[in-house]
Formats: sequence, C-alpha cells, structure tokens
Amino acid sequence: MLYFYPILIFITFFVGVFYAHKIKGKKIFNLLYFLLFSCLVEISGPLIIIYLGLKSFFIYNIYFLVSVLFYNYLFRAYLNSDKVKKILNGLTIGYIIFIILNHIFVQDFYHSFQSYSSMYFAFFVIIAVSAYYFESLNSDKVLYAKESLLFWVSLGLLLYQVGTIPIDIFGEYFNFSGIYDSILFILNIILYGCMMVGFRVSERAHN
Repeated sequence: MLYFYPILIFITFFVGVFYAHKIKGKKIFNLLYFLLFSCLVEISGPLIIIYLGLKSFFIYNIYFLVSVLFYNYLFRAYLNSDKVKKILNGLTIGYIIFIILNHIFVQDFYHSFQSYSSMYFAFFVIIAVSAYYFESLNSDKVLYAKESLLFWVSLGLLLYQVGTIPIDIFGEYFNFSGIYDSILFILNIILYGCMMVGFRVSERAHN
C-alpha cells in the first residue's frame, strides 16, 4: 500500500503523456504537472516519516492548499460566468484564511492533519464541478461532454470528494482506520481511473 498511490498517480501521468497531443497548448495540460506534484507528495510523505522521523501531516496540508489553487485556476479557465469565477476566487481566498485560523485555534498545520480544511476543499470541489456541469448543460458542451478531459476529471473529483466527506466528519469520533484505508483505496482508483479514461477518450477539439 505504501507504493500503491505514487505508482497509480505515475501511471495516470504516463497515460496523460501518451495522449498529450490532445491537450498540448490547452489549459488542462497543466494537469500533467499537478499529477507529478501529487506523485511527489505521495512519495515524500512516507520517506519523511521513515528517514527523518518527522510527522508528514504538513506535506498533505500543503497538498490541499496547492490543490485548491490549481483547481480554482483550472475550472475558471473553462467557465464563462464571471460571477461563478468570482465565487471560486472568493472561496479560494476563504480557504487560505480558513487554514490559518484552523492552524491557530484547532488543528496545527505542521503536526496534525487538517480534516476541517479537507472538508472545505471537498465542498469547494463540489461547487466548482457543479458550476461546470450546470454551465455545460446549458450549452452545446453537453453534446460533447464525454469527449472532454475536464468532464472525466470532474467526475472523478466529485465521486472522490463525496466519498471522503463522511470520513472527514466522523473520522475523529470513530476508530475505523481499516475501513478508511479501504474506502480511500477504492476512491483513488475511481479518481485516477476517471482521469485515465479521460485522457484516452477525449478529443483535442473539446479540451
């Protein structure tokens, strides 16, 4: 399990590189860089624990911060509504303020996993994906949804985040680490599986 996630992400990255001609020059091409970053996080987290004897919570907390910034950039690039773009910008700024306050009053950024910030990120993703789907349904984008990489990325993100919200909410009150690991395992396969399908079936004209 230690090596499963970085391998899964690297395979997704490799599939993306193989089909990179479909997204070259497009905003969503930056997903490849984000996948490399995600892979680095999954590799460095355990290594920090094993070789430095330090807690790696701060690595994953930084990952969520970068994720909010990246997905805010990505969805704003494909949305037409200025109002929705401003909402996403506001939520992003709100997230930065939230993690600072969470660090000061509740969950230390460096020594504990910020589950509340994780929940904030989940709701951010749900709002961003919902806005993207709603806008697509009200345009001709819906006709070519399955040929868009962002559609598959959004689907994977939505399923992943909806699945993790109950864990973030109740994880502190119940000892179900085994169940958590199993659920997270399945959700990661869904997330990166959707991305790989998207790289495979998407068409350059709709990316």
